[in-house]
Amino acid sequence: MSYYKSIWILFFLSIFSLSGCSGGSSDETPVTVDTVKPELTLLGDAEVTVMQGESYADAGATASDAVDGNITSKIVEDGYVDTSVAGTYELTYSVSDAAGNSATVVKRTVTVSEKWTLVWNDEFDDNVVDPGKWAYMLGDGTLYGETAGWGNQELQFYTDDQANSGITQDDQDSEDGSVLYISARNDADNQDYTSAKLTTEDLFEFRFGRVEARIKVPGGKGMWPAFWTLGANKPDIGWPGSGEIDIMEVIGMQEQNLHGTLHFVDASNGHDSDGGIKTLAEGKFSDGYHLYAIEWTPEKIAWMVDGEKYAEVAIADDMKEFLREHYLILNLAVGGDWPGNPDETTGFPKQMLVDYVRVYEDSTLQASEAPVLVVEEETMGLASSVALAAINSSFAPFQDVKIVTYGPGSPEPARSTTAYEGGSSISAVYPGGKWGGIYFELDPVIDASEYANGYLVAMLSIPDEFAEVEIKLEGASGQGPLNLMDYTPEPVDEVFAKYRIPLADFVAAGTVFSDLKVPFSLWNPKDASGSLVAGDVLIDNIYFELEE
Repeated sequence: MSYYKSIWILFFLSIFSLSGCSGGSSDETPVTVDTVKPELTLLGDAEVTVMQGESYADAGATASDAVDGNITSKIVEDGYVDTSVAGTYELTYSVSDAAGNSATVVKRTVTVSEKWTLVWNDEFDDNVVDPGKWAYMLGDGTLYGETAGWGNQELQFYTDDQANSGITQDDQDSEDGSVLYISARNDADNQDYTSAKLTTEDLFEFRFGRVEARIKVPGGKGMWPAFWTLGANKPDIGWPGSGEIDIMEVIGMQEQNLHGTLHFVDASNGHDSDGGIKTLAEGKFSDGYHLYAIEWTPEKIAWMVDGEKYAEVAIADDMKEFLREHYLILNLAVGGDWPGNPDETTGFPKQMLVDYVRVYEDSTLQASEAPVLVVEEETMGLASSVALAAINSSFAPFQDVKIVTYGPGSPEPARSTTAYEGGSSISAVYPGGKWGGIYFELDPVIDASEYANGYLVAMLSIPDEFAEVEIKLEGASGQGPLNLMDYTPEPVDEVFAKYRIPLADFVAAGTVFSDLKVPFSLWNPKDASGSLVAGDVLIDNIYFELEE
């Protein structure tokens, strides 16, 4: 029975199969093959330029497909951009859909442009110092209107002799073998010091950019190597109205410290300074070459050593000195107010070695024009109308005088109605703790030779705490400091005492009266322990008295 049942089942299945194959093709859906490429779209520009050192974030691309829809997540990006290295970089974008169709590749070119463009340099590869790049400043400063000692009581006489500067070989430590040397020397018999001071004044002057020099400084007491700039308008405005940028100063016996400083005239017509110090945890800057640099923009100046930034100063509204052109200076000074004088431990000669000097401009900077110079605003010192409050009203030689303060511990000068003569005097409030002073400067200088055997007379009120005060008269050719407290004054009222000091004492100390520039100054008051002390000094009725 089961046999016949199986036969019938096979029969009906065959009939069903034949009927299903005939006439049923009109109901089938044809198979569609995906052959369409996706669309790949670059976002942003195909060519992009960025500056070296800037960050770069790529805009990328998008991709869509007729079948798969948005396939942006499947995009493959090849290539890279290193903004620390100038050059041309290519980024490539590709994508495929689920069916394996590949979009047309799109590309972006990214150009990393150098931010700093070299505009001036000296590699010191010639046999001699290049006169087209460097000029020499000579002497003790008096040729340039400075007091002897370059205004700092420095000891050296600058020359252009090969004994003091030139090109030499340093195959061991320099990058290409040849270097500039500046050599400080002394004559053991008479203690005359010579050295060299090189400048680019009138040869190369610049405004803003990056300035760098690879330098090896000497050590030893009394050494004062420096790499710095002065404003090109110094002949018109004087110092510090011209501005000064000390890129590198390392003081002998403090050679672990690097000083970077700005000098300028502040809003009150006083001398001001700002900057920073880099102190090495180990070793000294005199141990070898270091790369000293600044980066200078219209907004700020930053100091670096060996690629590390250690100080930055914003250029404020009263710092127009740093919106104008400057020139470069390299020099090695000997002695002076800051480093002190050499001693038997110093040892001569001393050499400052310069591997190269380079100046770059910022190719991205579009600076506005330099501000117009307003002499009254940017000249240091209080005008004669104020200074004359301390001058004897009948003494004609001192009528063209102004008051200048200098140093981090300089006093704050002001008119005072407490007076001995003329209804007003000058009050000088010393802050203590730091060096500084006040001086009266004549412009033009005068020939006061006829008074050289006479007396300096001044009515002063000196605080009891003062045990030592430096009083100094300066000729353009020589200056002479004395201790005011070595002289006994004559009291004239409850406030003032009359000091009458022989001018011959100043002559013996070094003052030259044929070109007198500073007829009176007071510096660095100290107490009995030798510490710089605070106090208010009143100054009045200054004049010279002829010998009787």
